[in-house]
Amino acid sequence: MADNLGNGLSSYFPAYRNLWIVAQQKPRRGWLPPQVISRMGCIDLMDRSATCIPTWLRDDDITNPNGQARRSNLSIAAQNYLAALGGASVEDLFHHVLAVLHDPAYRQANAGALRMGWPRIPLPGWPKGAAEDAANELARSAARGRQLAALLDCEAPVPGVTQAPLRPEMAVIAVPATRDGRNMASEDFAVTAGWGHFGKGDAVMPGQGRVVERPLTPEERSAMAGGHDTLALTGPTTLDIYLNDHAFWRNVPLPVWRYKLGGYQVLKKWLSYREYGVLGRPLLAGEVLHFAGVARRIGGILTLQAGEVEK
Repeated sequence: MADNLGNGLSSYFPAYRNLWIVAQQKPRRGWLPPQVISRMGCIDLMDRSATCIPTWLRDDDITNPNGQARRSNLSIAAQNYLAALGGASVEDLFHHVLAVLHDPAYRQANAGALRMGWPRIPLPGWPKGAAEDAANELARSAARGRQLAALLDCEAPVPGVTQAPLRPEMAVIAVPATRDGRNMASEDFAVTAGWGHFGKGDAVMPGQGRVVERPLTPEERSAMAGGHDTLALTGPTTLDIYLNDHAFWRNVPLPVWRYKLGGYQVLKKWLSYREYGVLGRPLLAGEVLHFAGVARRIGGILTLQAGEVEK
């Protein structure tokens, strides 16, 4: 695979949709699983430099059915392996890699090696796909990877999580609310709870903000005790995350709030750049809903990973 962003830039320009794994060779702190993007990324997507690895590369000698020249970003050995499995695709392999790297059991078993360099990905029946059920095992893993990819890509709608009708346990996560119980209005959209400020050289520094821990309400507990084990994942308490003295997102489970990707605490990092003194304006209504959508995506990721642990 391409070993740096520069080697893959040509694949940004074709019109077809491309998928990228965003990873790093040696983390500065603890190792974290990769991100997925479908548009141009940057070096700061991960703490201490990101490497963007594309699924497809531009190739002027090979044309796909849509008329766009491209080739898979695979070694000859990997191409032969997929062919031996009966024609599994490069995107199957891409999503298998993603599923493996987000599997808590794999990360725990390989914790030391993951801090040393690029991960080694187990492939069913490697190198010739000869093991019994190898093709089906890869297909099952790729299916999990596709679920993860959709959850990780904020531009991809996920039925039941970000797209109505929402699953009951997702519908109650990060609900925009106010202390007096009315719907949020324009005056409630300014983030002034101290989530971020400018530091030296205009760098945005995170703040403490305002977080209130409380027990789940009976309604939240009932909704989150559905068939996806969300309640077992989150525990009996939850958090309310405040924009300001009056408005907040209700019921952000603690594991969702603490979730990190690319070396950063996702929701807190987002808020630090939306503090009124940094952004220079209140949030838009769509941005308030975006925060809720991201929280639900994280809940979906954690629920999917919990299923991996239980399998």
